[in-house]
Amino acid sequence: MASGRVGGTRSKIRGQVGNVVYQVKRNDDGTYTQISYGKAEDVTATITPRLQAQRMCTSMVEALMRDLKEVGRISMQSAANKSKSLNAFSSYNLQLVARDCKAYWYGGGKFHYPPTTFIGDNYEALGGAWMLSSGTWPYNGFDELKYTNEPTRLFPYAQYFGCEFAGLRFRLSSQPETVAEFLKRHYMTVLDTIVFAAFHDWTDDESDPDDPKYMTQHTYIMATINPAIDMSAQMSPELMASLFMFKSNWDVFTRMAEGNRDFYFGLMIDTNHFESRLLSYGAFTISYLEGKKKISSSTLQLVSDNWTGYVYNYAPTDVFGSWMGTPRVKPYPNIFDT
Repeated sequence: MASGRVGGTRSKIRGQVGNVVYQVKRNDDGTYTQISYGKAEDVTATITPRLQAQRMCTSMVEALMRDLKEVGRISMQSAANKSKSLNAFSSYNLQLVARDCKAYWYGGGKFHYPPTTFIGDNYEALGGAWMLSSGTWPYNGFDELKYTNEPTRLFPYAQYFGCEFAGLRFRLSSQPETVAEFLKRHYMTVLDTIVFAAFHDWTDDESDPDDPKYMTQHTYIMATINPAIDMSAQMSPELMASLFMFKSNWDVFTRMAEGNRDFYFGLMIDTNHFESRLLSYGAFTISYLEGKKKISSSTLQLVSDNWTGYVYNYAPTDVFGSWMGTPRVKPYPNIFDT
């Protein structure tokens, strides 16, 4: 609200000009104050199908950003700083889901579209072929992006029975090599970062056993080289366990596999206790090997084709009625046909 105070009323106006409302207020000392304020827009006039489709797609990206904001800040090679990287990350993913929405209105796309009940305080992370990173680096510092629903084949311990694992594998050489040689063989330097991300769900029945809550999350793990490691030291299973330092929004699982040749880090999910499932995953490398920051491109991919109908469950036609205030209209006609 703006105001201006002068003595008389001859230069003051009352009424509305455009979206601005003008009033005149009489003060205790007999002077008058001109008051103006913007009139609230009629929101109902702005509800159009295409605008609502944009809002739906935007809500999906906002849910993604809630979990992967830290990833977006470092994952775009062309961005000059973290703020611009985050903006590019958000913008690119919004373009991805907007194109998918238009091309696959009736199904067959690679994103899970939400009804309006998924937004606001009820935000859930939504499955999709989200972009994790964009760049030109052709290598990754790990040997394999790995998923298994039988981790006991890798780690023969009873506590992993009925679990699922997704993460990255690093193989030790069969010949003696130093830490520096190990990094060189993996196209890495001490400045590099490896990022792993996964989409998973679980049932939270601990806070309220009578009303279990379905939960979803995009989890990330950022791994950097431990600066205290001696580059001339000989690689070994014991040294491998301390080679990386981690930053994550989940518990990081690390372990040498049976045989002491392969080291893994990632997520170990207990599918028995919390009815958890690993659904999609991806990884990329931020490299300084050539003296300049370069990033490998990556996208979240399903851990198994069996999850296609589950992760990408709802098409726009299934939920768009709720965005238009008519939730019972299913399937909703394709708004891009008009």
